[in-house]
Amino acid sequence: MKLFSLALFAALSATSFAKTYPVTGNTVNCRSGPGTSYGVKKLYQKGQSVSISCQTSGTSVSGNNIWDKTSDGCYVADYYIKTGVNGYVTTKCGSTGGGGSSDSYCKKINTAG
Repeated sequence: MKLFSLALFAALSATSFAKTYPVTGNTVNCRSGPGTSYGVKKLYQKGQSVSISCQTSGTSVSGNNIWDKTSDGCYVADYYIKTGVNGYVTTKCGSTGGGGSSDSYCKKINTAG
């Protein structure tokens, strides 16, 4: 019972305190899919915080082909989101573009001087 309670608390804490990231572009399009050819569903303003549910590859924007699926269900180019790393910060979106998969990505750090 103690283990179950601890696991439940950890799961609830992870979902209740989702990491948010600030938008860096002045007005950023959030699209129906991971690319500039998809329709615009929503706009984000500079400084607005977004929660990323998963990430996937798509149209390259200024050399960055990562697209972030927001908790609003639309995709924004990672180039316009300040995640603090040049790479994936969460799980990769499934083949249907929704939810997350069990594959997570970590940034490799070179520790050799």
